[in-house]
Order: sequence, then C-alpha cells, then structure tokens
Amino acid sequence: MSYMIDSGIWSSVFAVPTSVVDDHIRMCSPNSLKVLLLMLRHPGVPVDTEWLSAQLHILPAEVTDALDHWIRAGIISDSDRPAAPVPARPAPPIQAAVPAAAAPVVSEQKNAETGQRLVTISARPKISQEDIAALSNANPTIGQLLQEAQLVLGAPLTPVESEILTALCSYYGLHPDVVLMLLQYCVSTGHKSMNFVEKTAASWIEQGITTHEQVEQEIVRLTRDNENETKIAKAFQIHGRGLTSKEKEYVARWFALGLDEKLLFLACERSIENTGKTSFAYADKLLTSWKSKGVSTIKAALDDMKGGASRPSGPQNKSAQTGGDSSIDMSRLHEMLHREFRD
Repeated sequence: MSYMIDSGIWSSVFAVPTSVVDDHIRMCSPNSLKVLLLMLRHPGVPVDTEWLSAQLHILPAEVTDALDHWIRAGIISDSDRPAAPVPARPAPPIQAAVPAAAAPVVSEQKNAETGQRLVTISARPKISQEDIAALSNANPTIGQLLQEAQLVLGAPLTPVESEILTALCSYYGLHPDVVLMLLQYCVSTGHKSMNFVEKTAASWIEQGITTHEQVEQEIVRLTRDNENETKIAKAFQIHGRGLTSKEKEYVARWFALGLDEKLLFLACERSIENTGKTSFAYADKLLTSWKSKGVSTIKAALDDMKGGASRPSGPQNKSAQTGGDSSIDMSRLHEMLHREFRD
C-alpha cells in the first residue's frame, strides 16, 4: 500500500522552515509541533497562550511548555523574552556543574491590574539533547533524575522537560536529589509545568535555599501554609479561586496568634453572618480582640460576642464595677463593625 497527498489541498498553503524538519522533527513533542504549525498558519499575528489552548484543545500549561521549546530554539519570541539566537555551529558541551555564582538573576514584579506577584528569571543557555546525554553519562545521578521524573509526572519527558531538569543541575547547580524533591512538591500542588518548576527553583536559589535540609524545611513550611489557607478558604466557603496575597497574609497572622483553630473558624463564620460577605478584615478584628482578652475557648468567645456576661469582674471591667450592663458596649461595638464591613 502506498500513500500520497491530495493535490487539491495545494490551493492554500503556508511555508514551514526546513530547519523545523531537519533539526527539530525528531526532538520536539507533538504539542510543540501543533503549536508551531498553528502559528505558521497565522504569520505575523501575535497570539497568546489562551488562544492557542482553545484552538488546539490542550491545557495552557502544555502550551507554555510547547512554546518554550521553540523560544529556546530561536524560532518563536515573546514580548518578555526574545528568541535565543540560533548558533551557527553546535555549542560546546556544558560542564557537569556550574558555580552557584552563575545562577540566574530573579526579579519580582506585580501585575498592575491583579496585584499578582510575578517571578521572572534571566535567560539561560540552551542545552541540546546531545548535551543532556553527555551530562547524564558524565553524572549518572542526572540520568537517574530524568528516569525518576517520568514516574513523578506519569508520562515520558518531553525534550523541554528534560532540558529544564538537566539545567536545574548543570546550570543552577542544584543536586539531582534536591531537584527531585522540588519536582515532587510542585506536582503535589497541581503544578506540572516545567516553567513553574524552574521559576520556583530560581526563587529558592535567590533566597539561599539550595541544600537538601533547606529545601525540606521550605517544603514543610509551604505545605503547612497551603493546608492552613485551604482550611480558611473552606471556612469562608470560598470555591473556584485561590486566596489573594492579602488574604494569605491574614491567614498567616491568624495561625501565628496561637489560637485554637476552632476560634479561627468561628471568626470566619461570624464574619459572614454579620457582614453578609467574606470579610477577612472583620474576622481579623474578632481574632485580634480575642487574643488581647485571653479568650481561648469557643464558650468564652461566644460569651464575649454576647456582651461578656460570664466575664469575671475586675479592675478592667468598668461596667461590672459600676453595676452597668456590659452588653450595651458590646452591642454598640457590633453595630459599628456591621456598618464598617457590610458596605
């Protein structure tokens, strides 16, 4: 059986660079090829990840990985990172290790519209598949890392994924064992994109987090923070979105108070009941007040919100000393809180 192309399709054609077939067809992933063909079909038209994802029916993270292959090859460029120049001849093999001083510079910016924290890294040298093979032979732990990474990701590595994992060892100077820990953590939080893994690694290096012990401690801290944020999001009945940076700051401060978690949940519940919306500021005022008053139980917190009826008399309880009803002051306090946070 033989095959041929229907000549009728030649009524509308677009060009494909010969280097794509000669140099990349064997190494690029199917998604990389799909992305390039779609962009070649619309030459000179700027496109974004969302549009490519919708046209190809693949996840945005997969589109990002696919684009990264061509950016590093010097075929595609983006507004933030120009395409790497195509070398006239093969680059010399990269050394198995690079001093820590060669680590890329990490810069942090904030999106003007959303306030989201963005981490960017300087461009690093491209590592070819031949370089990866040479480095794996020179350092068997890199080869073992690439094998273990496939188990963590649940799929064979794409050329871009192999390159980034190798770069974390050869360019960033991280031990393969540390890279594997980083990858496992990122995947456990739902981030399989190698761009996310690389940016996380670059950020940790900038903070001096490079050893096995330091990475382990950072993962424990991040895991604990993520669990705390999930608990508060559930208490506030927040679904379909993550917490903002400001909301995460509130959560960290609340857990640092050392109060019983049930008090935190009660504050979240009452903030919704009393303001009609999710109000971290309202809950923060309740928790700060309870901490200053030494409230440590649900009963004491409920009594406090009712006006402190069971609060013992003392020099600080002026209303009790004068025979006044302390609930009047508390009623006024709650009324003020209502007006402040309901609007």
